[in-house]
Amino acid sequence: MKLLNDISTGPDGETADPARVLWILGTLVYFAGSVAVMIQGKFDMQTYGIGLAAVLAGGAGGVKMKESTEPKAKLP
Repeated sequence: MKLLNDISTGPDGETADPARVLWILGTLVYFAGSVAVMIQGKFDMQTYGIGLAAVLAGGAGGVKMKESTEPKAKLP
């Protein structure tokens, strides 16, 4: 549970970050779609790599764009 909390919250570790949550969900949906394509026997590694790069870059871009609006981390 700690891992899930760490990857889905902002720097303060408490506030849910919609950009990170959507990034996680988008990646999971991409993997599920890739499995479906593999089952059909139409898997192409180059297309998979390009698609995965697009999903990861889009998520990283979303998190970076909202960086300035995130709550700051609490220092001990």
